[in-house]
Amino acid sequence: MNLKKFVYRILIFSIIVMAVAFLLFSTVLNKFYLPVFPFLILYFVIVTIGVHAVLLKAGNQRPARFSTFYMGSITSKLFLHIIFLVVYILADKKGAVYFLIFFFILYLCYTIFETYSLLNDFKDKSGVSKG
Repeated sequence: MNLKKFVYRILIFSIIVMAVAFLLFSTVLNKFYLPVFPFLILYFVIVTIGVHAVLLKAGNQRPARFSTFYMGSITSKLFLHIIFLVVYILADKKGAVYFLIFFFILYLCYTIFETYSLLNDFKDKSGVSKG
């Protein structure tokens, strides 16, 4: 899969996530809604696309060193997330708990999506059937 196809898929995925979130926040989770939530989704979209682009490039140029790039990208992404979390929590201590919960849920969703996409990319490239 090329980067353009990945961007298209992550945008569709994000629209689904936003629709589910809207449904939940307008019903059962109404009192837990944070106005920053849509921006949190945007943050994950940007970070995920950036990391995915780097990993696709690394996998295409030096397949033998892909695992090094993958581990480095995970470490970099975690540091970026920690910095983002600390800055937000210091700025808004009142909503920190709900923010952390929503952040973790989105982190899991986007990490699973990215991993699934990478596995499919390299399966397609290696010629392994999806069967």
